[in-house]
Amino acid sequence: MNPRDFADVLPFSNCVRAAGTDDFGDSLINALAGIVEIEHCVIVNVKPRHAEISALASRHSRGIAARLTEAYVGGRYREDPLVREFACAEAMAATHPVMPAVRSMMLNRESNAEYYERFFIEPGIADKLSVIAPGPGYTAFLSVYRSTAMGCFTDRDKACVAAFADFLAALASTHTRLSATPNVPREVSIKWHTALSERERSVAKLLGQGETAKTVGAMLALSPASVITYKQRALAKLGIGTQRELVALTALLG
Repeated sequence: MNPRDFADVLPFSNCVRAAGTDDFGDSLINALAGIVEIEHCVIVNVKPRHAEISALASRHSRGIAARLTEAYVGGRYREDPLVREFACAEAMAATHPVMPAVRSMMLNRESNAEYYERFFIEPGIADKLSVIAPGPGYTAFLSVYRSTAMGCFTDRDKACVAAFADFLAALASTHTRLSATPNVPREVSIKWHTALSERERSVAKLLGQGETAKTVGAMLALSPASVITYKQRALAKLGIGTQRELVALTALLG
């Protein structure tokens, strides 16, 4: 790989590192800048009954992009022709694409006048290009926008995005999956591994996995009363107070 190739790949490497974090949107828009000039980048996951924002970034007008995207997922996404085509109940059940697709916004301005005014004219958006990717129970729409100053996407722009469609869909899927996976707070993880004694950790783990004080006692050669004592010490050190929290913690720790 020559230095030029490495320079092209590096921004997307940063996207992979940022997947699942709040920095993903900014990393993605910076990487996409090497492919096509854009003003906003948004990932929205459309589910059967609602939609949610997965990532959002903007070059200059993040506040505007955030407000529009919140209105979009708040219900206006149902007016989007691309959503109607790819994420309606019938499409998800029968005609949903197996592979990612790239589509321009083909909007009938007369029949969608209010939508067009709200999401294009008022915020100064000239064009929208979306990578649509199926997911488990949702459809991901990775959309990039150009401002009126930039003008519409050219055929070359669309071809460049299409060339990266599979990769972009995989990035969006990875980010969504990691974002949905709860993480153990760093300070709790440190306490689990350093503040607890070996016996306290063993008792807490077994109780968190659903064992009773009696069965844990039999497994560790302890009386049930001693098991309860070790449990109380462990919970105090971890800063948690309920059995439910202990179950959730042990599930995350594996």
